[in-house]
Order: sequence, then structure tokens, then C-alpha cells
Amino acid sequence: MPRRLPLLLACALAVTAAPIGPAAAAPSSQLPPYVTELASTRYDGRTDDLLTGGLGFAGLRATTPPGFADPDHPTPAELRRRALWSSAGLAAGDGGGLGRLYGANVDRGRPVPGDGKVAGTEYRAVAGRGARSVSFVVQVPDDFDRARPCVVAAPASGLGGVYTMVGTAGAWALHRRCAVAYTDKGMGPAFDDLHSGTVMAYDGTTGPRADLGGRAAFDAGLSAEERARFDAERPYRVAYKMAHSGTDPQATWGRDVLRSVELTLALLNRDHRPGAPAAGYTPATTTVLATGVSNGGGAAIAAGEDDRHGLVDAVVASEPQMNLAPLNGVEVREGDRRVPAAGLPLLQYGSVASLLQPCAALTEPAAPGYGNLDPAAARRRCAALVGDDPRLITRRDAARAGQDGLPRLAQEALVRIGFPPQSSYLQAAHYDPQTPASYAMSFARASVTDSLCGYGWARTDSSGRPAPYSRAELAAAFATSAGRAPAPGVLIDENSPGGPVADAKSLGPDGTHAYNLRGERCVLRLAFPRAKAPSEERAWARRVAEGLDATRRSGDLHGKPTLVVHGRDDARVPVNHSSRPYLGLNSRAERGHGTVSYVEVTHAHHADSTAPGYDNRYVPLGFYYQQALDLMWQRLREGTPLPPSQVVRTTPRGGEPGRAPALTTVNVPPVAATPATGDRIRVSGGTVRIPDGK
Repeated sequence: MPRRLPLLLACALAVTAAPIGPAAAAPSSQLPPYVTELASTRYDGRTDDLLTGGLGFAGLRATTPPGFADPDHPTPAELRRRALWSSAGLAAGDGGGLGRLYGANVDRGRPVPGDGKVAGTEYRAVAGRGARSVSFVVQVPDDFDRARPCVVAAPASGLGGVYTMVGTAGAWALHRRCAVAYTDKGMGPAFDDLHSGTVMAYDGTTGPRADLGGRAAFDAGLSAEERARFDAERPYRVAYKMAHSGTDPQATWGRDVLRSVELTLALLNRDHRPGAPAAGYTPATTTVLATGVSNGGGAAIAAGEDDRHGLVDAVVASEPQMNLAPLNGVEVREGDRRVPAAGLPLLQYGSVASLLQPCAALTEPAAPGYGNLDPAAARRRCAALVGDDPRLITRRDAARAGQDGLPRLAQEALVRIGFPPQSSYLQAAHYDPQTPASYAMSFARASVTDSLCGYGWARTDSSGRPAPYSRAELAAAFATSAGRAPAPGVLIDENSPGGPVADAKSLGPDGTHAYNLRGERCVLRLAFPRAKAPSEERAWARRVAEGLDATRRSGDLHGKPTLVVHGRDDARVPVNHSSRPYLGLNSRAERGHGTVSYVEVTHAHHADSTAPGYDNRYVPLGFYYQQALDLMWQRLREGTPLPPSQVVRTTPRGGEPGRAPALTTVNVPPVAATPATGDRIRVSGGTVRIPDGK
């Protein structure tokens, strides 16, 4: 059973604890002052363990997830086990190399012997309370290397829960006998079902808000009267932490990662065992690597920037989602072409993309996701894009191209806003208006009752109308939801004629389906404020801009060695708005001696799906993320220089969709210690120069 530190004792221990900073250099076993809950569980490595939840590698490969004895009331252990199974991803099979060339059961290109179970102690901690809470998990394996101690800080990817990185960075770290510090970055899957009053506790279990009280990881912050009124007007809606916490959690990503490291060092110092450094576990005696993927990659970089006192030794990030400071002269060139847009935040490029994607998707009828497209509605969207906005389709261009040419113009507009030219194949599958909508709400620190831009979230019935969740759906959310509304909840258009309906089925003023043009245009206006907008819109746009500005990254990593990998074809976090310009910002911040090594992988994008249509065209970026961790480990342990910035030119598996041959090392050549001249990425005079070609 978990051992829980009494809250009063935790507070007493916290009173004199030092904050992150110079004082943290001294060894301390006191809990940091922000910790409000702490529990620990010892796993024997047989019946349960740190990496596989007792399933072993064979269990992680099972296509059926581990079940719950009572689906309406899963236990914390059952929820944890399901989350660990999901994080490993091994059930996807090894045709794309996962589980064979890379993954939780592969270390330095070789299968890990045994079933993968790792004995050790796991600590669960919470900082803050309710909507402002942040969750941490610290794993210390029994074979922790106390002679050469190491900590790997792995913030959650996406908006996901605290266990999302166990199967990637966590497995890699445990294989090297490191402790692992995870955090959900204050986002995670916590929710508040406003109809039933169900909320999520810190341990992932759910129950009535009145019963959970101070153990709730989030609630919407409404009085009983406000809840009743809102549910009567808009029944069955759900609030979730990332969008509705009112805290702008992206602004504290770096702080949260640094806190996870500080907490880990304190816990290591509390557990006195033979072999520990004489000076204790401190930044001076312990190697600390911050690493993550997507949002987690952005958080790892944020930690590197926010750390001014040497807590973190190095950073590895894969396809990092980050909002950059103004480039002010930094530009990106691919071959002899200056990319038309660079360094925009996700809210801006995402709001433009969501308007263009239904139309642009018509150019690729064989692409994944096209089957979910309503071609007639997409054509209506094409027509609606024609106007005076140069980010969309101008009347002049439309007159030249004709109606049949509008999808091509929409794809060209995506390229103008910074998406890769070859991204047309991915647009149908990446249409996701809820991402920019939820980011706008988060930056604005909006309440669920604000229904910003006419958006809400709910479970729906077969007609797309809001409907109540089942108890089992809410109970499983810790392990099944990606940090938005609990599955199967969807985005709702509150202003659709005829009443609120799933955004994918919303109607325009004429009663036809054209996707939710009203809502998406509203988000675009918040992302790109208009000087002559109505006063209410200007007020919301100011709040959004303030929240966004609090998340921007400068490029100043204070000399930390950093390795970034990114797929050239990424249509979720385009390289032109993330890794490429960040390389330039870092070079400028470090006075021309940037410490970032950047590896751009051709034929790779944001997801490593092996579904038909992806399998034959793309290679897994996860293979290169694991290699990047190995390269940084060699740098930290042996002093081996990081490879120069470069393009790695891969070879897709080919074949028919769904019948691609198995991935081999021929498809995914290694990152080169000495890349060919034509593959070198260079930065000079504020210009990032990327070699072109496949």
C-alpha cells in the first residue's frame, strides 16, 4: 500500500526548505515548500514495477489494454497500469520498428533482456491545490547508480497525464539506472463534469466534487448556483484543466520541470544508502538531463532557459512545441529560398491552419483522414475563404484559379504561413480546431462559462447533440484521455442553428454544413487582434496576448548542451515555427556560439503512426529521439562532442498503403558524427540555412 506523508508533517518540513536557486546547491532532505501531498509505493519488480506496471514487455505488447475489476470504480493501481501500457505503445507492433529498433524494450539498438520489470520506489507528489495544482511522479530504481547519480526530468507530452513519458524517456533512464522525475506541467487529464458533479482526484480516481473536496485536481470554480444555472442552459458540458483552469499553465512549464528535479534530489537525500556521494545529491554531484516530446520538449527547453543556477546539465527535445520571442532579424532559408513565415506561436499558425485545412485536404483524396471529410462542406469552406485576408485566399487569386483551383490555393496559403510544402498529404488528418480554441481559452484564462468563441465540450449522442457521460467513461479518464475533455467528449459549437451540436456537424447560417466558420474566425481574430474590433473582442484579445507573451522562449539556454530532433514534414508543429528559428535565437543569445545541435529528419512528422498511408511514406521520429538521448548521454558521461546540426536523409519503407515492408536500419541511417557538407545546417549572421532536397 502507498505510504502517505501526513499533510501537517509535509507542511512542517516545508517551512524552512530552500527555493530553486543558489541555495538549492546544498544537499537537503527537506521537502520543497510547494509540496502539498506526498505518497510513496515500493514495487518489488515481480508483481508490479516502475516501467511496465507488472505487465512485463509481453503484457505491454498485448493489443487489449489491462482491464478494471470494476469499470465504474477503477483503483489507482489499475489506472496507473493502464496509463503505463498506453505510454509504451508496444501494442502497435514492430512493422515500423517500435519494439524492435527502438522503444521501451530496446536499449542502444539491442533488445533488453528479461521481461523489463524494474523494481524500485515511486513517489507521487502534488504542488499547489485544485486548478493551480501540478502533479509529479519520481521513480527511483533499486539499482540506482549512487556512485554516479543521474536524474532524467521528463515532462508530459501534449496535454497528457504524468505517466505519458514512462515508455520513452522513462524507460531509457531506468535502463541507465537513473532516477526519473515526471510532471504533468499543471495540465493533465483533470476535468469537472458540470452535470454530474464528477471530478478527478490527484491519484486519477473520480468521484463527486463534494466528496473529494481538497483532493480534486481541478474543478471549474463555480458556485452551486452557477453550476445549476449553467447546466440548465447548456446541459452535459465538461470543463477541463488545460483550457479552463484560469492559470495559463504553459507559462510555468519550465518552473514545473525544475521543481520536479529539486523534489527528486530532496527525496534521494532522504533515502540514505551506502554508496551515496559524500556531499549528498546536489546539482554538483548529480547529472541532470531534461527531455521531452512535443509540449514536453517545449517544457524541457523552458527548463533549460529558466535554470540560471546549474540545476540542469543538458536538454534533449523532440519536435518541441514552443512559442518563440520575436525573431527580430533571425530568418530561415531552405536551400536558396527564404521561408515565407517563421517563428509564429501555435495559436497563430494553428488558427490559420484550421480555417484552411478542410479545403486544402481536397487536394489529397487518398490521404489518411480524407474519409472523415465531408467534401461538399469542404468545398463550401473553400468558397468562404475567398476574401481580403491575405492569409487565406484572395479574390484575385480565386478569380484566376476558378472554383476547382481553390483547394490548391488553400494548400499554397498553408505554405505561406510556414507549413512544409509537402504537407498537403497530412492536412486532412491534422484538421483540429479544438487545439487553437483551447489554447486561446488557456491564454485568456477563461472560465468554462465564458464559452469563448461559442465553444464548449461534451459527450454527444449519435446525432451530435450533447449527452451525459457514463460513469465508466469518466472513471477511466486518467488513463484514456489525452488531457482534453474525457473520451469520447468532443468540441461543441454552441451557436449552431438548431442548437448546440458537435463541431464536426455544425451548420452555417444557411443551414448547410460548412464546418464551424464562425468559431474558427473568432479564434483567428483573438490570435491576430484587430485595432478596430468591438471592445469585448479587444479585451479578450489583450488577455490572450498577455497569456501568450508569458510563454515565449528567448533561445538563451545559458550555455547548456542541447540536442533537438524534428521531422521535416511535421504538420502539427512545423519546423519553421519551432526548431529552425530557435536555432537562430540560441545562436544570437549565445553571441554566435550557440549550444544547440539540431537534427532535422526527412520523411518524418509529428506522429509515428503505422496506419495505412503513413506506413509506406514516413519513418518514425521516435527512433531518432532515442538516438538523441544516447548521443547526449555520451556527451555527459564521456565528453563526446554532440554531432553538428544536420539533415538526416531517410528512405521511406515504400510499398502499398497498409502493406509496407518492415522498417530496417537502411531506412533510418544514424545521425552522423561528421555529416556531408550538403547535409550541414548552419547559422550565420542571424540566418539559419537548411539544406533542401529529400
